Amino acid sequence: MSPAHHSPERRWPVLALVVLVVAGVGIAGTRGSSGPLGASTAPSALVGAPDAESSAWYCTGQSTASGVSSGFLVLTNTSGAPVKGTITSVSDGGASERTAVAVPAHGVVAPSIPALSPGSWESQTVILSGGGVAVTQAVHGSSGWSQAPCQSTTSSTWYFPGGTTVNSDALYVSLLNPTSTPVVVDLGFMTPRGAVHPINYQGIVLQAGQVQVENVASEVQDVAAVSTVVSTRTGRVVASEVQVFSGSSAGLSLVPGAASPEATWAIPQAQEAAGGSSVIDLFNPGRVPEAVTVRLRLSSGPLAPLTDTVAPGTTWALVTSTQTRIPRGETYSAAVDATGGPGVVVSRTVVLPASSPAPQAGMAMAVDGLTTMSPTGTWVVPPPGTSANPAVSGASPADLGLLNMSSGAERYTAFVVTSSGDHPLATGTLAAGSMAASVLSDVGVDPIVVRASGATAVSESANPSGGIGVVTMAGVPLAAAIDR
Repeated sequence: MSPAHHSPERRWPVLALVVLVVAGVGIAGTRGSSGPLGASTAPSALVGAPDAESSAWYCTGQSTASGVSSGFLVLTNTSGAPVKGTITSVSDGGASERTAVAVPAHGVVAPSIPALSPGSWESQTVILSGGGVAVTQAVHGSSGWSQAPCQSTTSSTWYFPGGTTVNSDALYVSLLNPTSTPVVVDLGFMTPRGAVHPINYQGIVLQAGQVQVENVASEVQDVAAVSTVVSTRTGRVVASEVQVFSGSSAGLSLVPGAASPEATWAIPQAQEAAGGSSVIDLFNPGRVPEAVTVRLRLSSGPLAPLTDTVAPGTTWALVTSTQTRIPRGETYSAAVDATGGPGVVVSRTVVLPASSPAPQAGMAMAVDGLTTMSPTGTWVVPPPGTSANPAVSGASPADLGLLNMSSGAERYTAFVVTSSGDHPLATGTLAAGSMAASVLSDVGVDPIVVRASGATAVSESANPSGGIGVVTMAGVPLAAAIDR
């Protein structure tokens, strides 16, 4: 394992619960509640029903500071009707701008959004006059590039299992209040040395429409592994993480938060490269232990699972690159099951050798259980920009991974959506717990739609990058038609 980004496999202890209470941030992030921890009924990114009268998305993480460029949005229309909307951009300097946008039927646009001044960090709220449109964001900088879904919901809690401030790596938490009332926010950080609650990051007041970004490294310095809890005392916010990997293996990752722990997670495709390192971070933000099982599978069949009991407020950092049961260079999947409480939150970090194509390092959330259970059995995988406005030069889909999360065999179909119509990409049947992977060399910059008969985890890796897992895009589920 590369010491530049991760220490050996471990579970991180936190301070006693009384310390957390005094600090004003309980591990659970829910005050006075004995119910499910931050329970959600829908994933944090969900494409609105095509017949919806309106839909909203919240995008955070764009910047002109610290090696992160001002990014842009990608709007992918899955419906057969054009959709109009308004993008409201705000900066941490108090500037704001509104931009009108129109997305043609079955079309993709990357609208030109004016840079804001003053300010170094920006966020956008996208209000659309209909549904069926997925909104994603892309950023790039001197360390690399990244893409991620925007979020379609606000929440009183957000969780991030991975992150590092070791050496010159930078870690930021972006907070957006898209509501009409002020919000008070606390940040807590779980590290191998215990819980950290910097006084400067307690009681953060966000006015209506305000964005604020906190530099984690300024308060949690030179720590190889950091799990983050964002919780509000009042109201709801949107939160994302920006990780900048420095050094010989560089990368840039934009990571939307998870609104709640869940009992199941999935990594549809991963690889272990010679000379590289990777870790799956499994964070238990709850009040009771979680019995966690990680089920690994090659295309040829399952591997022996890995298990651990993750104590409340700790993170199991599973270093997969040192597991001799995983063959180097072979694509595999990982399914995570947690029992005992409300669940865990999972992400994966990969650092490839410096000799690999840039970027070499990346971090992404695993696919949560709610996302695998699309109400329509449909997931849209938006492209990394358009041919006229790619995220970076040469940006394109590289590999598509599917993992059957149900207990029985499921049929699936994947196709590419183009201006000339839909083009089949792959079709077949996946046995329970099995995976499928497709190389996307001929897709170009076009969205992919996946349909499956049961719970399925969908994820795409993109180029240019050092390999699978460095730059990813999870499939975004499509909501069912509204019963009026």
